Amino acid sequence: MEYSAPKSTCLLCKSEFTRRGIGRHLTSCLKKYTPKTKNSLHRKYCFLSVQAVSDPDYFLYLLVAQDAIVEDLDDYLRKIWLECCGHMSSFSYGRWGEELPLTTKIRELCRRGEPLNYMYDFGSTTELWIKIYREVACSLEIGEEIILLARNAEPIVPCDVCGKYPAKHICKECQWDGNGWLCDKCATTHECGDEMFLPVVNSPRTGVCVYTGAEEKERPLPKSLKASLAGKKKTAKILKIK
Repeated sequence: MEYSAPKSTCLLCKSEFTRRGIGRHLTSCLKKYTPKTKNSLHRKYCFLSVQAVSDPDYFLYLLVAQDAIVEDLDDYLRKIWLECCGHMSSFSYGRWGEELPLTTKIRELCRRGEPLNYMYDFGSTTELWIKIYREVACSLEIGEEIILLARNAEPIVPCDVCGKYPAKHICKECQWDGNGWLCDKCATTHECGDEMFLPVVNSPRTGVCVYTGAEEKERPLPKSLKASLAGKKKTAKILKIK
């Protein structure tokens, strides 16, 4: 059975878009909330996208404070997508470029505008590609260092056995043999037993190592930002600076 790819939601306006359309939409959606007059600025933010190298269906769109450091982004990616056993990670300009210090300021990344390569776990590696959109950097009067604007809707993977229902479990022993992604029904009769199962989760690290999902739930947009976007308060503004 074939499944159509689910659409992803823009957390600014709640509209739904395909993977190819969500990035273009966010760029224009941010501009819609640019006020005509600039008020005092508290923190400047950079708009960036994060995409799994092995599967572009997994992506994040983020606003990251320019006075934050690379270590803050590393911590966020671990919590929402990657962390399982405290593996090492690295950022670099390009795949084989020099590794960036974790103390590097996000404003430096925005200034250069070059894409980044990120690797988590140098054994069973999860590799990400980070693109910086300097032209839509924003300034917000809120305190959060990283704000999630959109992420991929969870891909639907058919059960390898019956093909009728979405897979909910991954057998660590059989996933590379073409019969390890299992729906709830087929999992009950799988010969390896549920002690070999990992859950199917919305992450490019699903089925890898012992990853079982995000450490913390996705946080909604800050109330101050929601109010700003709704035009209800003047204490939180989005300002186009590039």
